[in-house]
Formats: sequence, structure tokens, C-alpha cells
Amino acid sequence: MILLTKPEEVFLVQFHEQKGDRVGARPGDFLPAAYFQKTETETPGIELEGVLDTLVARHLVEHDAERDGYTLTQEGYDYLYTREGGRRITEE
Repeated sequence: MILLTKPEEVFLVQFHEQKGDRVGARPGDFLPAAYFQKTETETPGIELEGVLDTLVARHLVEHDAERDGYTLTQEGYDYLYTREGGRRITEE
């Protein structure tokens, strides 16, 4: 089970927010690096330096240097939407 910090979750959830609640993110979805830079500007008080590198290291997103952005992996999707995601697990 992966537990993400608040800044890591803020960036990962950007994939969901880009698509909206009705559609949701899917593995393979791409967001340009500029999208995350915009999020960083609009999120005062949260240290976001190095967050994308951590998400890549945890295999939740992949860096796409050719398109200058990031792609959501199956692991990232699972974190967002399944019981396997650290913050999505509830006690029953």
C-alpha cells in the first residue's frame, strides 16, 4: 500500500480533475508539464518541488520527455480509483 503526501496527491489528482467526475482519468492519459506548473502556481503553501520525480519513482506516472509531460500509469489509476490506493482504503 502506497501512502502519498498531500503534495503528491495534489499532482496525481490532476489527471482526474482534467477529465472530471463523470469521465475520470484512465491509464495512458497525458498531461503536459505546463499543466503541473500551473497547479504549482495556484497552490500556495504546499511545497511541490520534486513531487513529479517521486510520482515517477513510485511508478504512478511516467515522464514523457518527447511530449514534455507525464502519463498516468495503471498503478496511478489504481491509486486514484481502487481500494489498493493508500488513501482510498476504508475500514469496514
